Amino acid sequence: MLCTINHNETDRINAIYSQRGYDNDPEYSDINPVYLHRMHSVERATLAALKNVGFHTKLADLKVLDFGCGNARWFGRWIAWGATPANLTGVDVRAKAIEMASDKFPQCIFQTMIPRHIPFANESFDIVFQNVVFSSMLDSDLRHETAAEMVRVLKPNGVILWCDFIFDNPNNPNVKAVKRLDIKNLFPDVEELLMKRIILAPPIAKILVPLSWLAAEFTESCFPFLRTHVFAVLRKRELNSSTSLKEAI
Repeated sequence: MLCTINHNETDRINAIYSQRGYDNDPEYSDINPVYLHRMHSVERATLAALKNVGFHTKLADLKVLDFGCGNARWFGRWIAWGATPANLTGVDVRAKAIEMASDKFPQCIFQTMIPRHIPFANESFDIVFQNVVFSSMLDSDLRHETAAEMVRVLKPNGVILWCDFIFDNPNNPNVKAVKRLDIKNLFPDVEELLMKRIILAPPIAKILVPLSWLAAEFTESCFPFLRTHVFAVLRKRELNSSTSLKEAI
């Protein structure tokens, strides 16, 4: 039964991305100012998180896993921030995406995975990064088992960097929101260091960004209720660890 579920989930994801033409769609690249504005929000939050946990000065030595890496659009950013390519690993259920990623970044490690299993040993990574992956999982059990896998491969004192939707998209039945309480339930034994809302609501960004980047920045900064994603930093605690950087959403 598990193999059937895994196979069906992989087929579902492959079909959705193929239908959208995601991998070659310029709308999902930095060429599109609206997409770039969204990525800047994630980038600022990620860099601030790396600094807050003290990882920014030793990023070259850290092992990073991009869970659901797709075609590796984020890997160039990690390298620009100072990560060592050989220390960057990506996994995804889409074999085509992994092939594209390997072609782009041959020094990095990429591997196709099956749902519910990350193909690496316990405590392999200092950072596990997921960006809008869990919202594509519609099954609650799959979400919980995947979250457990992320914790399993994370080293003690390592961090999960999380970004995902907190609102359902009525025009897209293939995604399901992941709210703050959902995150807490998915990771009950992991310390929450930070959780905040980021990213200007896409319908508003599509209007404001082409008109004025400054107006879009101002709106996102001053009106948090117009932000549609949660960015979270979750730490796998070592025994006797008590430091917290918790921030209200």
